[in-house]
Amino acid sequence: MFTITLIGRPNVGKSTLFNRLVGGRPAIVTSVPGTTRDRREQTFDWNGRTFRIIDTGGLYSEETELFEAAIIRQCEKAMAESHLVWVIMDGREGLTLADESLFAWVRRVHPHVWVIVNKIDTPAHEERMADFYTLGAEQTFGISAESGLGIGDLLDRVVAFAGDTLSRGTPGADSPESLDQPEGRIAIVGRPNAGKSSLVNRLIGYERVIVSDIPGTTRDVVDVPLQWGERSWILMDTAGHKKRRRARNWPERVALIKMRQSIERADMFWLIIDAFVGVTRRDRQLAGWARDTGKALVIALNKWDRIPRPERTLTLDRARVALKFVAYAPIVPLSALTGEGLEAFLETVLEVWHAYNRRIPTGQLNRYLDHERNRILTRAKGRPIRIKYLTQVDVRPPTFVVFTNRPAVVQTDHLHPLKNWLRQEFNFMGTPIRVKCVDARLTLQS
Repeated sequence: MFTITLIGRPNVGKSTLFNRLVGGRPAIVTSVPGTTRDRREQTFDWNGRTFRIIDTGGLYSEETELFEAAIIRQCEKAMAESHLVWVIMDGREGLTLADESLFAWVRRVHPHVWVIVNKIDTPAHEERMADFYTLGAEQTFGISAESGLGIGDLLDRVVAFAGDTLSRGTPGADSPESLDQPEGRIAIVGRPNAGKSSLVNRLIGYERVIVSDIPGTTRDVVDVPLQWGERSWILMDTAGHKKRRRARNWPERVALIKMRQSIERADMFWLIIDAFVGVTRRDRQLAGWARDTGKALVIALNKWDRIPRPERTLTLDRARVALKFVAYAPIVPLSALTGEGLEAFLETVLEVWHAYNRRIPTGQLNRYLDHERNRILTRAKGRPIRIKYLTQVDVRPPTFVVFTNRPAVVQTDHLHPLKNWLRQEFNFMGTPIRVKCVDARLTLQS
């Protein structure tokens, strides 16, 4: 697939252009320079062709100097996978020395570099382009990412260039191998600095997302394909969960909103907990979200290498007690830094994924139920609640309909014995179970 990388200084409009091309607002856009740090990638279609676009963090600026080296590595990796690089510049600000230095560096690294001058909002503004032509780029275009002006002409030129480039091959373009169709999406959640990005990098084998000791380094929700054996998923690395009032600036507040939106798209949660700190109120809240939204849940006690061996059993027991309201979720100790426990973690994830998608035949359910009926019956207002029939109607999460003699009086507590029985009998590890009650007389009427 023809791949394009966007590179430029902070606040020149890379993420705005990225969102314009792929549709929607997948990348966080604010007026605060340095909002984007990790690279993001998606696909878009134009004139019957599909293109892959990579957005990168801003370079050559004081706002991003703390992450400069990491962002440069991300840019170099993106350019190595790309057929074409767009260096985005600010038409309102004009050509700067930083732009010239950045362009010179990119041209040394990649053979095909175009200069895209953004914020050319009307045809009258094209006079701003004069200085940018002096760079001698392969192509120079003026566009407005916000209004869409000039983007159609730019993409038409890319289609023609892509046809020529792919037919003869492009030196240096090393696109990653295509993955199988992903089975699901996994949201990696946790408090800041719990090790979410470190775990992603450890799993895929290179620095795909930026890791630092500065809390709040990750802002965008970064989608990362993961292939493990014959299985493939999309990992969604999210910003660290914190109270909104503790978010220091607008990008961090937007990052929290994006993190919460990603929960809706996910099928499974990996809750990453700093074992050295222990389970916090924020961790418990995230586990509660997974339960309430019906997501599969696997809990990782990260930084296990920092826990002295004599204290490990006690640390694990404390975590289980603190998270007893999601006791169905397995807790796996691991170290993203050293790789300790990673194989066991992935095997547990696979087992939970199977449970999340498990469907039990109705006949098998009711044959088991006949032997256990007396054990899982309960009472309400002095009268028994009898289960007449049971069937599974959905997966992700497993959802059951129970036909009973008194559905109107059934409370959540009355269903706990049935859920526990289902979980133990059919190994629904790591997944919440939904149970709906229906009047048993409906089966007789039908």
